[in-house]
Amino acid sequence: MLTSVELKNFKGQTTVQELTGMDIFVGRNGAGKTTRLQALGLAILGYVPGNKRTSTDTFKLATGDAMSVGLKTDKFQLTRNFNKTEKRNARDGSVSVTIKENILVSPGAAERTDTEKNIRIQSEIGHFPVMMDFSEFLNLSDTKRRDFIYSLGGIDSATWTRDRIYDYLTEKLLTDELQANNAEQYDYMLDIINKAIAEFPTDYGVQEGLQAMLSWIDTEKKVWDRKQKDAQGAVRQISDMKNDMAETDRNIATLKQELEKFQQQLIDTEKLMTAEEEKKKAAEKRTARMIELQKAVLELETKPGKADTSDIDRQLREHQLQLAEPPAIDTAIQQLKTRQAEIRQQRKGFADEQQKVANQIATVQATVVALEEALKTTGDIAGRCVINPKLIKCDKDFSGFGEYVDRKKSEAADSVAELLQQEEALKKSISKLDDEETDISNKQSELLKQVQEVNTRNTSINKTIATLSEQRNSLLAEVTDRENKIKLYREELDRILNEPAAAPFVVSLDTQADEIRSRISVNKKIIEEKEKAKQTILLMQQSMMDNRKAEYQSSCLKLIAEALGPKGVQGEIVKECLEPIRQNIQGNLALMGFYQEPFFQTESDTGKEIFQFGWINEKGHYVNFDALSTGQQTVFLAAMMVTIIDRAQPKLRLLAMDNLNHLDRRNFQLLIDGLTKVKDKLDNIILAGAIEFDFAADGWQVWNLSQQSEVMEVKQSA
Repeated sequence: MLTSVELKNFKGQTTVQELTGMDIFVGRNGAGKTTRLQALGLAILGYVPGNKRTSTDTFKLATGDAMSVGLKTDKFQLTRNFNKTEKRNARDGSVSVTIKENILVSPGAAERTDTEKNIRIQSEIGHFPVMMDFSEFLNLSDTKRRDFIYSLGGIDSATWTRDRIYDYLTEKLLTDELQANNAEQYDYMLDIINKAIAEFPTDYGVQEGLQAMLSWIDTEKKVWDRKQKDAQGAVRQISDMKNDMAETDRNIATLKQELEKFQQQLIDTEKLMTAEEEKKKAAEKRTARMIELQKAVLELETKPGKADTSDIDRQLREHQLQLAEPPAIDTAIQQLKTRQAEIRQQRKGFADEQQKVANQIATVQATVVALEEALKTTGDIAGRCVINPKLIKCDKDFSGFGEYVDRKKSEAADSVAELLQQEEALKKSISKLDDEETDISNKQSELLKQVQEVNTRNTSINKTIATLSEQRNSLLAEVTDRENKIKLYREELDRILNEPAAAPFVVSLDTQADEIRSRISVNKKIIEEKEKAKQTILLMQQSMMDNRKAEYQSSCLKLIAEALGPKGVQGEIVKECLEPIRQNIQGNLALMGFYQEPFFQTESDTGKEIFQFGWINEKGHYVNFDALSTGQQTVFLAAMMVTIIDRAQPKLRLLAMDNLNHLDRRNFQLLIDGLTKVKDKLDNIILAGAIEFDFAADGWQVWNLSQQSEVMEVKQSA
């Protein structure tokens, strides 16, 4: 549970706000209600809910060059510090501003970087932005909203499985009527259903499996739609080409036989020519490789055969011996801290006593001054009435009053002298304690310095050891690599030397090859024209077949997608998933005195997949959340947030709501009473608003920030 939130120089406020678990902040505008909730959101999320998430934008809320926010729970606390630094460019005089964030967590768990500390915060507090900023949910797309709600309700239905989806598709789409009227499309449908279900891995949940199938179907449909369009265009284009063809496909078989004969003759001739050329190239390549290998072996054999690591080994031993254990200072530090706490307690006692003595001295001195004033007054009006000294005579004798004053002054002087001695003794005691505390601080610094010096030295030594170890391994690896290369090169060289060399031969076939190529060229040109005519006919036939296949494939894919989508399997599963959540929201609304029935809409009137929500009003109308009044949205939001938090079970179950002044007295009271009934589902409930009417809040802590700010203003003016 959150116990407090702390802010310093945040939106002009510096305070530590205690939290009880059920807190309501009220007060005039500017008193700090929203400021506290924003500080809490910044502490948990690292950004102010509803604002941009950069440090620069966050620092716009700072007062001065430094700002911090923090929070405490029963077992954990954190602080986020933001500091602004300005640096002037010496060349052009421009000023660059840098905002740096620093995070502190306690108790620590060896976190070093802010990234590690943010991960620690998420593990201790949880990372559930929706509970601090519901706009995170409202700003999502319909698909993202649906996936988020699914994650709360659990879409892995016990009734819908991979096998049931397969049975549903075959029963709905593979009908006897389709098989009787169009057996070809029936076969395509069966094949696509089997391929689609194969995209659903057996270890997937229903949601992931459905999505995998729909993604595959969408991709396939785009492919077959494009093929259908291309096939239709090809039929028209090829038909036009056929009408323009001058050659037909007559005698094409005879011409192809002649062409094959000429081509075989050319192949045989070119093989002989190629064999001669390849023999020459092989011999040249063999000789070049032998020279290359002999040179490589010679170069490697001239290098040292063994790595000398003795000097590195000696240095490693010397550096390892130089490593030292840091001195154990925990006990000494703790003793010094304990004594420091005792000194501060004693000093406070002496300071309180000193103040008391000073007050006594002031009282005595004030009494003496009053007596002297009285004595002077009696002397000035001797023999006259104090009421009207000009008209009324008074025989009262005040001659003895002077002796009384002198005696009292003497007694006061003795008393003041004694009190001054006491005050001086107390000052000496305080000074002695201050000196001792300074000495303790110096000792603590010295102990920490000793540990730091040892650690710094060890770090330097370890770095040197790592460098030496790397050098040693490099030397050893170099020798091993040299030996392996020598072995491989020698084996290859022996293999080349043992290969028999082929005897070269020379045959001049260029003229014969040119004659054959000329005859082939003539035949090819004739055959090409005839082949175009034949291919045009074949392509037209094939395109017509492709067009029909693409049409069937596209139609089948569309029907399967519809059967799996919002009007089919998905729609049925959505009903199973959303109904428990809807019932929870309805129950929470009833606790708050609102008996409207919530609804979730997953399909538009046109059949498009959507995800909207709201409630059914008294007239039976379905009112979308965005169409509710601000006050109604606030109540619906509270009921929905309690449901979301209860189902998501984040580490910190926090409900924070601002601007509740949109609610009137009756609805605000209903909200308070309803949230009181669901307190066991939450760790903290924090409400805020400029509430100007009275309300009952049994069990809640109501913080009137207007009164607090007025007290602070009085103290500052005093």
